[in-house]
Amino acid sequence: MVRNNPKNVLFLLRAYNDLDHMAPIVWKMSSISIPTLYMFVDKEFRDDYRVKYFEKSGAREIHSKSLDQYHNNLRKRLRWSVLIKLFDHLLIRVLGRRFLIDNNIGVVVAEWGGPDGKGKMPFVLRPARRLGIPTVAVPHGYHTWYNNDFNAATAMAIKKSGMLPQLKNRNLYTYYIVQSENIKRYSIESGIKKEKLHVLGSTRFCKEWSIINRNLCVQGYSQGRDLSRPVVLFFLNHWTYNVDREKCINLIKKLAEENVELIVKGHTRGMTTGTLTRVEESILEKAGKISFAGPEMHSPALVELADVVIVYGSSICFEALRQRKLVCRPLFLCRNNTIFEGSGLVYEAKSDEEVLSYVSNYEIEREKSIDETLLEEFFDTHVENENMGDGVLQEYVNLIHSSIDNEVEY
Repeated sequence: MVRNNPKNVLFLLRAYNDLDHMAPIVWKMSSISIPTLYMFVDKEFRDDYRVKYFEKSGAREIHSKSLDQYHNNLRKRLRWSVLIKLFDHLLIRVLGRRFLIDNNIGVVVAEWGGPDGKGKMPFVLRPARRLGIPTVAVPHGYHTWYNNDFNAATAMAIKKSGMLPQLKNRNLYTYYIVQSENIKRYSIESGIKKEKLHVLGSTRFCKEWSIINRNLCVQGYSQGRDLSRPVVLFFLNHWTYNVDREKCINLIKKLAEENVELIVKGHTRGMTTGTLTRVEESILEKAGKISFAGPEMHSPALVELADVVIVYGSSICFEALRQRKLVCRPLFLCRNNTIFEGSGLVYEAKSDEEVLSYVSNYEIEREKSIDETLLEEFFDTHVENENMGDGVLQEYVNLIHSSIDNEVEY
């Protein structure tokens, strides 16, 4: 139990991607002596380098032993959904309410999502609203697309109703923070009220955190490389995001046959939606020199190793541009239109042959200096929010912290 005065800020941490975007805020807030607490609501990442980093700045973990015992044990033994709902309701009203009061919580910060969240989040978010405690939703990823039908779910909804999936229940949050005007546009079309939305930039890719994150990732990283040939880093994305899987695997196979050291990195959202199957990996391993980066191999460190980064849908393109790497976007692998197309900062390949040619001529391409003015303008628009106010991280801190003591009517 934590009793502090002034009130505490509580962050609910659920998954790897959430941590990627929330850790910078936790660190910034705790580093300027604002009482900052965090709670794992599903998987626990105590050994993660980002958690260790913001712990050093003063952030503290809290949990409810009673809630943990119920959620991790008893709840799984309940056979009927009606019993689960009944017990959930009772414990939310009793344990959840007491947990927030005992720990002097002034605002709860959660990932983008429904108003109740996932895992143990409902046991905190629901009683917070009943107590009038502000709740703030922050990004758990970066929406890079201009087209609304960017995946199977949105395409189906648009086909059936002519509209995006409606997220009106997210208006229950006090604030719903997004990174750019494009994402704000998408959110409004999804049913989130304009007055709920705040455009504050990207915590994950802003300059302040990018420097810290890169340094943390490369510390003690001893991945070797063959200096006689270029390192090509290939990032995968969700297969259901209008990606041609067959063409993608075929391109990887052709790259593996080249005189390169090829590293393939799956998407961090999960083993089934954004990675290769073991059969696919086996086929590719027979084609040439190729390695598959696991979740323990962090993207900033991998990007630092690379001579060429190939990415067709992931926001990790920001990291590659931050590090001034050559970036190739194979347009033929994915029909989505993203913020990177037409930016003048990446090479847009229209065929396997163009990708292979770009890679083989990487030394010549590297001699071409990047347009720093164009790069700065791009990051100002999509990441830094045009250098608004005190910087991205401080703006998040300001908005979240200012909500404390402002009792909310839901």
